[in-house]
Amino acid sequence: MGWLYAEGDNASEDDNHEGHVVAVLSDGEDGAKDVWEDNEESEKRGLSWAWSFKYDGKEGRRKAQGLRVVCYCGWKGARRPADFTDPDSCDTQLRQEWERHCEISMSREPTRRLRRLLDDLAEVFDQLNGRDLPEREPARPLLAAHASATLQRDIESWQRDAVRVARAGGFSWEEIAGPLGMSKQSAHEKFAKDAPGDAD
Repeated sequence: MGWLYAEGDNASEDDNHEGHVVAVLSDGEDGAKDVWEDNEESEKRGLSWAWSFKYDGKEGRRKAQGLRVVCYCGWKGARRPADFTDPDSCDTQLRQEWERHCEISMSREPTRRLRRLLDDLAEVFDQLNGRDLPEREPARPLLAAHASATLQRDIESWQRDAVRVARAGGFSWEEIAGPLGMSKQSAHEKFAKDAPGDAD
């Protein structure tokens, strides 16, 4: 088993995000092929990588031409150099690249927890506006109006916070704009003031 992303309540229903490091080996024909590391051997040695001893070019073993991280969902990261002197650093960089892919991919689908909250909220507003009310309970449209105005203010604040944190985490304006349902230019115009030191 490789890396798993966002298990539990904060997982989306359809995430199949499991990351693995693969060694890129020359195959003599089209130049390179990906080879899965031996996780069982890695596990026995108490490591999170096996490529550093399976494909190190010593004692007749083939040598990795590079590394990449792949995800169970079908995504493949870019080919990266294999540093046999510091495999932990390679592992960390590849995991960060894969986690970034997962975050971008999962931003298109509300998590289970969020979906439950949104469904509950929609039900409350339906009842406040007179739909699906228990018998003899009055509609509360003015309360619905007040609550929706309060939520709108909160949502704008949550969006600003989310964009600020995303920019601090290195996400581009294009990556941020997608989940917001707006263009890169619109996202930048609306939120750039909340991302101090922004460069792109």
